[in-house]
Amino acid sequence: MAKLMVVIGIKEAAKILRENGMQISDGDLRAGIEQRVYPFGDAVTVTSKPVFHVYQPLLMQWIAERSEEVQA
Repeated sequence: MAKLMVVIGIKEAAKILRENGMQISDGDLRAGIEQRVYPFGDAVTVTSKPVFHVYQPLLMQWIAERSEEVQA
């Protein structure tokens, strides 16, 4: 069985974070990944603009490690 990396874009990653209670903009997420604050993605500068790769399994693990149960 082959393994595949699940890579998502900044917009989708920011949406997932917001759905899980984090107030974050796409720009803040880009800056955090570039500054290596968020360990679930990489920024690669190919030309003058960086290209962002967010690894969904690492993002979900990061969220799970910081989440807590709340009553609705």
